[in-house]
Amino acid sequence: MQVERFFTTEEQDRIQQIVIAAEKKTSGEIVPMIVSASGRYAEVELSGLIVGLVLGTLAAFLWHDPWVSAQIYLFWPVVGAIIGFVTCGIPSLKRRMISKGRIADAVHTRSLAAFTGQGLHHTRAETGILIFVSLLEHRVVVLADRGINEKVAAGTWDEIVNTITEGLKSGNGCDGFCKAIERCGEILAQHFPRSADDRDELPNKLVTEQ
Repeated sequence: MQVERFFTTEEQDRIQQIVIAAEKKTSGEIVPMIVSASGRYAEVELSGLIVGLVLGTLAAFLWHDPWVSAQIYLFWPVVGAIIGFVTCGIPSLKRRMISKGRIADAVHTRSLAAFTGQGLHHTRAETGILIFVSLLEHRVVVLADRGINEKVAAGTWDEIVNTITEGLKSGNGCDGFCKAIERCGEILAQHFPRSADDRDELPNKLVTEQ
């Protein structure tokens, strides 16, 4: 999944301009980020490989032919293992084979790592906010720094999550991102209006990572 190509260059530029416009109203720092997946989930492909190997071996025994070379019987397990491995790597199937708890843990861990990795915990007034999207898991997370959480009511960011989620479901991911960023700017401006000495502390572009 080439996350760098999920949005066109024009769409990425549009998101960046929306971030710039939103931050003109507030001292908060908004970082939009999209990743292909929050975890490797290698156990899924491994399970597919093992199941394929077992089924291939079973097929070799069921279609046993004493006149066929013994090497042919090695062919079926290998083919089964390859098919199982590749099939379980298809994103739409792979997602269904991962438990909700495993997904929740992986996305939570990756979003926290992204928050610190992007320097959102180092803003002057502790007013950084991360809008995080993980494509494989179909999950959206909004993380705000301590300064914001002390003033903004719990559940406020559910609106932002829903806006992006609906945009992605409808095939209008860029519109969803832009609307969510604009709304973040409005919410932050209510509690953290931009001061005269405010400076842009973090990059405004859409961050993309595998």
